[in-house]
Amino acid sequence: MIRILAIIFAASALLYAAPEPTIADRAAIYEKMRESQFNYKDNIAIALNGEYAAVVYDKKNPLNKKDYIKFDPYLGLYLIKPGFTLRGAFMLDELDSRQDMWVMTLEENIVNMGHIKSFGSELGQFDELSFNTGKAGMLVCDCASMVGISLGDNKFIPNRYLKHFARYDDVYYGDIGVKFTESNSTIKVLSANPFGAGKELRSSDEVLSVNGKKPTSLREINEMILFADKGSVLKFDIARGSQILHYDIKMSNITAKNIPDDNKTTEIKKIPPKPKFLPEFGININKNMVITSIKANSKASKLGLKVGDKIMQIDGVNVKNALHVDEIMKTKNAQTYYLISRDDFQFFVRVNR
Repeated sequence: MIRILAIIFAASALLYAAPEPTIADRAAIYEKMRESQFNYKDNIAIALNGEYAAVVYDKKNPLNKKDYIKFDPYLGLYLIKPGFTLRGAFMLDELDSRQDMWVMTLEENIVNMGHIKSFGSELGQFDELSFNTGKAGMLVCDCASMVGISLGDNKFIPNRYLKHFARYDDVYYGDIGVKFTESNSTIKVLSANPFGAGKELRSSDEVLSVNGKKPTSLREINEMILFADKGSVLKFDIARGSQILHYDIKMSNITAKNIPDDNKTTEIKKIPPKPKFLPEFGININKNMVITSIKANSKASKLGLKVGDKIMQIDGVNVKNALHVDEIMKTKNAQTYYLISRDDFQFFVRVNR
């Protein structure tokens, strides 16, 4: 019986699916949208509005710093202002998108097409297509509107990220230092950084509303925070046991690392100093801040640290390498808190100077 129902459902989906755009349809789409995609320094640029455009980062042909306003390492996009009036593409509101909608990368002879498969829920998780586009460029739908920017595989950067990307001249995403989990459309706090903006929240708190709206998915709660205005305050209503609590949480910014300038002049490299604090503490780490060895009976071993643990933060500051640890610890006179990641679980360790 289940098999029969599945066949009927599949047949119904095919019956009501939007017809595949014809060659004439694709030609019309290209003609309507082509002025919103242009060449910039031998890269494909996509006009986001009348002034700004986005260029997909290509490691074989990176832009010089003088040619762009900012680089967003999360999206892999340059923001440029060419200096002439652009024809910004009409961006489809994703709430108006349909599952049977055909999408394709804009090119003169459009061949490869498919559908949107899934939406990402966290920063760095791009939306996914049912097919590989084969090239980077503007992703358009069968209604001749922009859906996002294709990355050349089965991923694309959706309009909601592009609109935020064009809002600021620097890389900004809202952050409160809280991770959430979703179950049956209920959002709860998974963990909260005690040094983050949302430190008042506790594990297992249920999020009733944010600025008066109830979030029902990880994507929704995360993007309420990611795309919040600079300096804005989010009003959280929380259920903690039998209590209803209210917290006003001010946005902070996720720290972004800019792309190296591949066109800069090569400099004579100096021999870097050797790290001191971590070896004295009893551990060695690799370039990814993962512990590779621990000295027996050292302070680190007595605190329960293990090989494979990763040092994430010191007192809320993201750490880059062992020398950065030295730099941070020079300013500390008492105890500090190290954020450690172990098997996808994060916890804090109190370290005395």
